[in-house]
Amino acid sequence: MTVRLYWFTAVMGYVVQTKFLSHVQSLNTNKNNDNSTSDSITVYLTFIYFASWLLIFPLSKLLKDNSTSSLPISNQIENRINSENLNLNHKQLFSYSYFKYFVKIFTLAILALVTVLSYHTALAITPAFDVALIQNTSKFEITILLFGICGIAKRKNIFRNYVIIMFGLLGVLLIAYTKATCDFLSGKLTINQETGELNDPFLFDRLKGALICGLGALTTGPFAVLYNRWFNTEKDSFVKQGNHLLLIGIINMILLSPFFPTVSSSSVSLLYSGKEFWLPVLSSIALGTLPHLLSLLYLNRNAIPEYLTTTNLGIIITMGLAEWICEPTQTFIVRWEVIGYLLLSVACVILSISFYDTRHFH
Repeated sequence: MTVRLYWFTAVMGYVVQTKFLSHVQSLNTNKNNDNSTSDSITVYLTFIYFASWLLIFPLSKLLKDNSTSSLPISNQIENRINSENLNLNHKQLFSYSYFKYFVKIFTLAILALVTVLSYHTALAITPAFDVALIQNTSKFEITILLFGICGIAKRKNIFRNYVIIMFGLLGVLLIAYTKATCDFLSGKLTINQETGELNDPFLFDRLKGALICGLGALTTGPFAVLYNRWFNTEKDSFVKQGNHLLLIGIINMILLSPFFPTVSSSSVSLLYSGKEFWLPVLSSIALGTLPHLLSLLYLNRNAIPEYLTTTNLGIIITMGLAEWICEPTQTFIVRWEVIGYLLLSVACVILSISFYDTRHFH
């Protein structure tokens, strides 16, 4: 039951985060049309996003399990001996093992930076639903593929799961294909009477945003594989994994600092404009980013890696519901879109049940 609760928290956290950040980017677009200003806001929001990772470590201590007390006495004694040895070898800070650890963390930081920066860049020029759709589809496909290739996924019911995945992706295709029709019926698009084509002044921006977001999300696959190989082991506790994310956040903040908006930037007026900027940003962190990341960390620790990928399908479904709830007068659903959501929902439920399996360690 706890695993499923964290699954829903991960899904809702992403949706809340994306809606708030999209609102901030739209606020910037309405006030400034300068591309350099938009880039400054994107860097600034990405910096704030990774700054929130610094809170993962202390929060992970509050959510940590009692796995140490449940270990056999011999294992507890071994852990204490290892801890004492670690203290004795503290002077070897720059040893090979520490250098290797830094290389691993730095590699993961670069992969995470590409995904997150492309996500924020896309939100600046593309609607929130489009970003959620393309990013989570890309994440799901590359991660489930690499898990199978790299031997991380369990060799069980492979053909059945493959068929279900294809049905789910077919549902995504139907949803994406009918999106233009739904926007037209809801009044978001019009038809050019001379050419008979849809008038969409932001068409190329949306295509560019989808391309950036989709390609950037592909680094999630290598990140997931390497993280599970290096850190998702029995010796890495939940708290220790929170410390890994803290270090990744610090590294990316340092990498982003040279691109930080200067005092003379016109975007500074927006950044200090009051609660219309800071309220949604802080809300996205408190209600979205932190619950999302902590839930993903818990799921990756307490369930098989494939189970985590089903959150991507759940996010697409929930994002569609959020659009309908938040914009009921501007949302129009056609039959084929409903069929797409049904296929996606069935695939999500079946895969969640198929992948639901707890680990022997926490």
